[in-house]
Amino acid sequence: MADSVKPMKLEVYNAFVEDFNKLTSYSRTAENEMKKKYKHLPAATFGSLFSMLVQRAMKQSYRKSPSISSRYYELYETLASDKQKGNVISHLADTQGICPALFARSLLQNVYPDTAMAKKCIKDTTLIDDKDLAYEVFLGIMNDNQYGPYADVIKQSIGLEYELKLENELKLMNITFSDENILRSRGYDKTPDFKLDVPIAVDDFIINWIESKALFGDEENHSGYLKEQLTCYWNRFGPGMVIYWFGYLETLELTPEVNNMFILRANFPPKESITLYKYDPI
Repeated sequence: MADSVKPMKLEVYNAFVEDFNKLTSYSRTAENEMKKKYKHLPAATFGSLFSMLVQRAMKQSYRKSPSISSRYYELYETLASDKQKGNVISHLADTQGICPALFARSLLQNVYPDTAMAKKCIKDTTLIDDKDLAYEVFLGIMNDNQYGPYADVIKQSIGLEYELKLENELKLMNITFSDENILRSRGYDKTPDFKLDVPIAVDDFIINWIESKALFGDEENHSGYLKEQLTCYWNRFGPGMVIYWFGYLETLELTPEVNNMFILRANFPPKESITLYKYDPI
């Protein structure tokens, strides 16, 4: 349950990353084996951290080139010629140490040199002329819960779910707010998920805005959010609160911006820690 999530100790995080780096594939089997070792972690925390590390590994190790695409296609043709074989792309992705959706994308770049067309085929496999290949690409994408369009939809859905959860919590507390759509209609280009109409205090820290992050926060992604989003929110609206619903690395509490520009939480604060203020027009 998200409500039981607490900041993660650095030694646990480092051990997790070390074990992850030993993996030779990112299949569901490999994920489940690692999950057994870290069964003490909340499922959502494990899933978010594992997915985040897969994304980074793909960015660091994957190289897009015609020669790689050609080699992948040769491997595919060899295995696909055996009609007894199924789920060829997922099998080959495991042997190459990349995600099935990424292997499929590289494969299609050999079939369709036009990058735009290859991207369209990943999103809509019915556009692929070779129906056997189309079926294999479809299977590869649907069996990949870490990378590609299917994984993107999952992440977007989870993000929306937790934004709605936060919105509901605010309404239950009778805390009025302006959401992203309202703020953008007022001309703001970068906006938090919720700007409070009247500030509140959480554990005596004044909150003007709240940002919902349905993921695990570590130093790398937090640093990115600080640069691209959070500093802008602080400059425009003052101090706020960031909720990493699936937990965050405990060392983030030691960074200079935390407890100055904003506070971090892993769930919506309990009622007893919140102080409400009334709007007092002059």
